[in-house]
Amino acid sequence: MTKIYLFAKQIHNYLVIIIAIVGIFMAETGMVLKFPNLSHISPIFDYELSRNIHNQLSAVFSILFILMAITGLIMFIFPHLKKRK
Repeated sequence: MTKIYLFAKQIHNYLVIIIAIVGIFMAETGMVLKFPNLSHISPIFDYELSRNIHNQLSAVFSILFILMAITGLIMFIFPHLKKRK
């Protein structure tokens, strides 16, 4: 049982870092979608490219977030199960 907890904790820590990185890209592309005038200021903020990247990353972000929630739930429940024994 402890091995499951430690594995969940390790995976959860990695997922937090990955979610933070993906979240930064999601925030930047979402900002371009919210404020399309940014695409006129800088060629980095291309509206079509931002929409495509945001669309592709949303599925990855959702899957990673669900996995992080599952590992977080395992870490939350584990101490309560250990108290019973």
